[in-house]
Amino acid sequence: MSATTPSNMRAARCGLLAMLLFLCTTSAARTSGGDADLPAGWRLPTDKESSDPAREDSRSRYTEVRADFNGDGVEDLGRMLKTRTGGGEALWVRLSQARQGPAWIKLDEIPRSERGSADLIMAIDTVKPGLIAYACFDTAPDCNFGADAQRPKLRLADASLLYFRPESAASLFFWSNKHRKFMRVWLSD
Repeated sequence: MSATTPSNMRAARCGLLAMLLFLCTTSAARTSGGDADLPAGWRLPTDKESSDPAREDSRSRYTEVRADFNGDGVEDLGRMLKTRTGGGEALWVRLSQARQGPAWIKLDEIPRSERGSADLIMAIDTVKPGLIAYACFDTAPDCNFGADAQRPKLRLADASLLYFRPESAASLFFWSNKHRKFMRVWLSD
């Protein structure tokens, strides 16, 4: 049994204070670090903004996805973000880039809420690689929203982003190595 001396007690208090300081710093970094790494002028949605019951079956409430979208072996991050002012929202991807490091790319933006509230309108999820039936590319004048068997097909080698309004329209963003950018196809209207 060791004797409790003033120097032992002082050392124990210093160790305890150092541990508390470490825990507080780590917790603060986790809490604020998310916003610090976001594009300027954008923030994470609040719990209230993503509280629609249609979002309940997703752990992230369909506001965040992680997958390798460009096939470089590095996990990328997709997020629904809100503007710091004005009530708008956008789909952003933090894409890994071999030489430059990761960069934020805005894929779509809704300037302000169409429903008159601050709630998120759109949602995101991942789609595994494979054969995808689509209606049309984003720039096409006409779309084929018929049966999947009659639609054109894309064979995707990498994960892609499903971008949708819960219980409504959906589109898919996928990385094109040929064009070195994300391209969009419509899945439903």
